[in-house]
Amino acid sequence: MRKINVIEDIKEIRRRRPLIHHIMNFVVMTDAANATLAIGASPIMAHAIEELEDLVLVADGIYINIGTLDNIWVNSMIKLALLAEKYNKPLLLDPVGAGATKLRTEVSKKILETGAVKILKGNAGEMLSLAGLGEKVKGVDSLAETGYEAVSILAEKYNVVAVATGKIDYVSDGDEIAAVEGGSELFKYTTGTGCMLGSVMASFMAVNKDHMNAAIEGSAVFKKAGEIAEKRSGDNPGTFRIELINALYNIDKYNLTDLRIRFLK
Repeated sequence: MRKINVIEDIKEIRRRRPLIHHIMNFVVMTDAANATLAIGASPIMAHAIEELEDLVLVADGIYINIGTLDNIWVNSMIKLALLAEKYNKPLLLDPVGAGATKLRTEVSKKILETGAVKILKGNAGEMLSLAGLGEKVKGVDSLAETGYEAVSILAEKYNVVAVATGKIDYVSDGDEIAAVEGGSELFKYTTGTGCMLGSVMASFMAVNKDHMNAAIEGSAVFKKAGEIAEKRSGDNPGTFRIELINALYNIDKYNLTDLRIRFLK
């Protein structure tokens, strides 16, 4: 039976302070950096193609988020993925908007085809589109319970740990499927919480080579932080954003034995 060591991995993140190199959606770049710092890792946000190799050499984890695209960023993302593969650095990809436009779908697939991606994390609609189930996409909220259909397909197709986020996060390595429950309704009223989750998950990935475990731990810890933040902020999304960072920073002070993780397969 798979053993999840969330507390030990949080301690390891805070002991090692792994460097997470982001090419990050600039809409939420600051929030992602703060989430990385709060969980105990060290962020760097850089997309200039001329410095990517230098940064990959010292990075402990790589996070590519395609939320804001142009030709320069696309070239840097693909180059970064190739360098991550060359130097065997774990890479998390967030295919923001895949399925919404041809460009986003094509860029996501090009990055996946480098073979560098270890964790692929997207919302249910994005994951269904990449899995070839795009005809089911009718709006992200309605797909919260269907992400599990995509994760096994994508895990097997691209040899990744696939994560479909929603009210329930589904995680699969192609053999097992885990469901992670919890979180807050305020996530959907706060821009960039999915991007922040990617930073937290990449931090776990940097210290745990079992990427299935790292994905489950990142998901569970972020949902727990959301629950804590909601209690402290009430129904105020602006306060919730602040309290979410506070909760991540103080997460080791809370009870982490009640994380809602179920294995479906």
